[in-house]
Amino acid sequence: MEELIELFKKFPGIGPRQAKRFVSFLMNSNNGYRQDLITGISHINDKVVTCIDCNRKFINYKNTDKCQICTKKREDNKLLILAYDNDIEIFERTMAYNGQYFILGKYIPLFSEKAHEYIDFDKLYKRIENLNTKGLQEIILALNATSDGDYTLKILKENIAKRFPEMKISLLGRGISTGSEIEYADQETLREALKFRR
Repeated sequence: MEELIELFKKFPGIGPRQAKRFVSFLMNSNNGYRQDLITGISHINDKVVTCIDCNRKFINYKNTDKCQICTKKREDNKLLILAYDNDIEIFERTMAYNGQYFILGKYIPLFSEKAHEYIDFDKLYKRIENLNTKGLQEIILALNATSDGDYTLKILKENIAKRFPEMKISLLGRGISTGSEIEYADQETLREALKFRR
């Protein structure tokens, strides 16, 4: 039980009490449900791959190395940098952005001096260089308005500006209130944040 609780505690937003509830629920579930869950999790290993362009995780049914969004015709003059995979879907629903994406995968913890352990800068630079050859004009940093989000934004801005000094780097307008996460912002707020980026 303790091993399972520790595993569930690694889920975002899950504390010890919720983790214990999950374990209790599984222990009281029937064998069929538990087996379905095991099968579903094992399929993640078999089917989930990383997009070679945007770094997003996706279920690969068509034996391709690009996700569904990156295979579509999109503008190459803008690159929106996000933290998590599901943030792309949220911005897609706004229908206010038709540029390219890059997913970081995680935030750099506040005051961490080992940014490269959290962000794959080589992959990010390669993405920017590739889009540069296609007319990239602007990089938009769209991260959560939290302490880790602001710190990651600061590190990214410094590193990108050093590597690509001519590149325009903009931030989302603060329609997103401090302390809030992109995942929970409504579409209108995100449209405004994109529109009034600075």
